Amino acid sequence: MPPVVEELPNGLRVVTERFPHAKSVALGLWLIQGSRDEAESEGGMTHFCEHLLFKGTSNRHWREIATAINLMGGQFNAVTCTDWVKVYGHVIRKDLGDALTLIAEMFTDSLFPAEEVERERNVILEEIAMYEDIPDDLCQETFQQALMLPHPVGRPVIGTVESVGSFSRDRLANYWTRNLNPARMVLSIAGDLDEAECLRLATERLGHLTRGPIPASPLPPSAGASGQAVLNRDLEQINFAFGVLGPSRQSPDRFAWAAYDGILGSGMGSRLFDEVREKRGLAYGIGSSLNPLDHTGFLTISGSTRPESAALAIRVCLDEVAKLADSGPTGAEMETSIRQLERSHLLGMESLGLRTSLNGERLVHGIPYATSEEVVDRLHAITREEVVAAARQVQTSGPPAVCVVGPVRKAKGLKALLETLR
Repeated sequence: MPPVVEELPNGLRVVTERFPHAKSVALGLWLIQGSRDEAESEGGMTHFCEHLLFKGTSNRHWREIATAINLMGGQFNAVTCTDWVKVYGHVIRKDLGDALTLIAEMFTDSLFPAEEVERERNVILEEIAMYEDIPDDLCQETFQQALMLPHPVGRPVIGTVESVGSFSRDRLANYWTRNLNPARMVLSIAGDLDEAECLRLATERLGHLTRGPIPASPLPPSAGASGQAVLNRDLEQINFAFGVLGPSRQSPDRFAWAAYDGILGSGMGSRLFDEVREKRGLAYGIGSSLNPLDHTGFLTISGSTRPESAALAIRVCLDEVAKLADSGPTGAEMETSIRQLERSHLLGMESLGLRTSLNGERLVHGIPYATSEEVVDRLHAITREEVVAAARQVQTSGPPAVCVVGPVRKAKGLKALLETLR
């Protein structure tokens, strides 16, 4: 049976998928308000509010929220990305009502206590500092800025030291209240459930919210840029990332690009893994990743290597991109990539958490529902010509955006290579 989608009178959508054999329930509540929707002066505000959802409501002190989570098994968390913010959990069947009550309360009745704002500000500043100390995270984040800015998608989701330091309690609370629009919210539940009960609980816990206006149109997609960022750090390795714009979550091309990504650099047996690591021993970590977002997306090639190997490792990656665009994939590569995507999808469908996320994000991003059989059929319908078209788009998109982090002054030939990519 396909998931059941219902809409409350206030516009909040509820999607449920029943699995009678399960002994648990996964649930998630989305607000379609991410970092891309923030004004420049609000950078990081959605993420800050996400932290504060755990810091107290009219009915519960933050310690009581933590205790309630522990009593239900501790399987609760939250995440903010460019496109949305979500609180999610996984509980046994009899805790569904309590779990939904808690999540709804956190979304709709958080107090944002002033003393907790100050504590959490310090926590987020520590989080920013932590990312600064993780070279591959810093490299990926800076690469996205080099590719996407000045579009809001290029801004760091977490904000900056300056922006996080400037937010007052009232400003944060007003921001959250202003954007808490049920017409831009999705509740997804999967597992051992009764659809009518879920709809009743959703109506009781979230039906009181007042529908607000929906933006007339989404932000235009990023035009992409070919920025370069070189961050000199006293490290043992050079971390690098480069790439170009790719398909969005809604694009029909995302299937062919996923197959291309698998052939180029996603996993063992890919061209980058074979050539850079196995044949040449230039890196331990090397690969590519496809990152589809709402109405935009990007492909990243990244790795880390010692300074003396950095220029060669990047050059080999560029050569593999060119070869795949020029000659296309082999039949064996097509079969391996498509089977990898198929198996990954089918294995993922065993997870209630993943099904909850998939069902919710389909509504969030406006993607039509498809059964696993239909997804598998679409994967097997990917043609070599489609993959070649993706490969050639990567190759001909213009100079890639690039970021390198590490002891760049020790990396012989790296500066000259980067000049050729401008």
